[in-house]
Amino acid sequence: MKYDKNILQNIQASDDRIPKRIYKDEPLTIEKLKGINQKYIGGGMSQNYFAIPWFEYYFDNHKFQYMVEFGSQKGCLSTYFANYAGVCEDMFFDTYEINPDKDWKNRTLEGCGHWFEKLADISPYINYFHDNVFSESTMRHVSENISQFKSLIFCDGGDKAREFNTYAQFCKVGDCMIVHDWNVELKIENISHAVQQYGFEKDEPFASSSDNLGTWLMPFIKTK
Repeated sequence: MKYDKNILQNIQASDDRIPKRIYKDEPLTIEKLKGINQKYIGGGMSQNYFAIPWFEYYFDNHKFQYMVEFGSQKGCLSTYFANYAGVCEDMFFDTYEINPDKDWKNRTLEGCGHWFEKLADISPYINYFHDNVFSESTMRHVSENISQFKSLIFCDGGDKAREFNTYAQFCKVGDCMIVHDWNVELKIENISHAVQQYGFEKDEPFASSSDNLGTWLMPFIKTK
């Protein structure tokens, strides 16, 4: 059977602002892979490449049953989480992005929302919301699910410190929280009160591994 050539598209990452073929004439090195803004499965990802294996083994170690991500942006890393949930079927995954038209739905700027939405249509483990993460409805939905599942909260939205400080109260012993842009956009003093009040500590050895790989991710685990 011959495929229909007419359905091929040239939309993804077609905007002139998106660098193209940047490693055509220079080698791709480990140090370059540590850069935070990368392409992944053809979409834009505000992480480095080592975040993917880091998360893979973090999931394998903790066996979370529920994960919520605050801040999808272009949705590429969210698509990785969604595929993980859909493949393993041992974890529910929610992602929140309050401004989907800016990045999530903008394919010319590497947005992946169109594919994430298809994944959510076919799998009960994958869900997305375009809502304020500090709204009463969001906090109720997330807290209800945290109460019944071993959970991971990934703070990567527009106010990561507030996300951590707001949602730490809902976690149980063994639940984890991760903040992105650690020591870049926020530091320990921004969340230290919640860390102490709700009994969190850095989740080792994953915290040190994250630092060594340059991911800007910092994981915390509730221990008491």
